[in-house]
Amino acid sequence: SIRGGSDKDTPGIFTVPGDVDGVIEFEPIFQALSNAKYEGWLVVEAEQDPNKANPLKYALMARTYLKSVTGL
Repeated sequence: SIRGGSDKDTPGIFTVPGDVDGVIEFEPIFQALSNAKYEGWLVVEAEQDPNKANPLKYALMARTYLKSVTGL
């Protein structure tokens, strides 16, 4: 879980789904949502520093990953 402000210093904690440098395993989360028959929104916020992480590249990375995992 993300607690307080100290996690902001953990490399890879704040990145998009599908980023190989990320540390969060999203598959179990999406599986739990599927098992619960969740039909709501999925929102991805990519707030990386644009000088370090190209916004379009990361948006497309997340989109490709979400489509491959969820079929959406």
